[in-house]
Amino acid sequence: MMKMFDGFSRKIDYLRLSVTDKCNFYCMYCRKKDLIYNTIDQLSKEEIFMIISAFKKLGIQKLRITGGEPFLRNDIFEIIDFAHSIGIKNINITTNGWLDTEKIKKVIKSPLKSINISLDTLEREKFRYVTGIDGLDKVLRAIDELKEYKRVKINTVLIRSVNLDEIEDLISYAKKSNIIIRFIELMPIGIANQIFEDEFVSKDEVIKRFKGIKEVATDKVSTAKYYYVEDFDYTVGFISSVSDHFCKTCNKVRVSSTGVLYNCLFDTNGLKLRDYLDAEELLLKKIEDFVKKKKLIRSLKSDMPMFRIGG
Repeated sequence: MMKMFDGFSRKIDYLRLSVTDKCNFYCMYCRKKDLIYNTIDQLSKEEIFMIISAFKKLGIQKLRITGGEPFLRNDIFEIIDFAHSIGIKNINITTNGWLDTEKIKKVIKSPLKSINISLDTLEREKFRYVTGIDGLDKVLRAIDELKEYKRVKINTVLIRSVNLDEIEDLISYAKKSNIIIRFIELMPIGIANQIFEDEFVSKDEVIKRFKGIKEVATDKVSTAKYYYVEDFDYTVGFISSVSDHFCKTCNKVRVSSTGVLYNCLFDTNGLKLRDYLDAEELLLKKIEDFVKKKKLIRSLKSDMPMFRIGG
């Protein structure tokens, strides 16, 4: 099997693929309610198959399907099944958790290895404030049903005015539910730039709240660092993209829902894969050449909306 490396000898074996920029939530750090979608440009199922196939040939071993909200696509399970059928075993998805019973059943039967669900608060009114949707009960129900069959991880974006007073409650909820929780630093990207200065909470500020806390060593390349919190007798994760970025060990690239390859979430220049989909050898070469240009350290901030590049 081929292996792909960037210009700093980092092995690139992780693809984050956005399958739509549409979402039924309007999270305060991601998108505004007056957003107009251009669904005409969205990748077709066949184009997605070609892109996944190309990256598989280049040595991608882990695939994360993102959006927008990926479960808004009617063919999402066909995409998951295709990736599995060509030999990608580590397939994961990130969702807002707004899932009905039928979708939950399909997720359980699918070859998905894990499912990341966004949950920034356990309070109904706060949830409505953050997402624009009265959906807390539905999301909690989805978590409760899925955790019995799949590896569920909760992603909690730290927002000073929303959940700094809920850290302990969120850890207690994760422990009671026996699921992984990761606290994510708010990133200066897209509309989050407008609230970043007031709302940013660093990993260190949270860690200082606990007397007995120690980092858990791991061999795996991961965006998250895990800490054992003695007070709770539980391990929690932190993704500190701002205060303690993990660029030097980055092993991932991203493809947007319109088929543009980006080396980093904070990049604004990408490679339009659609231009080469009818010539696979050229496509593979163009991807390899582009990945060689991956920067060692990310830009400080970006005005590109996160859902455009893939969250």
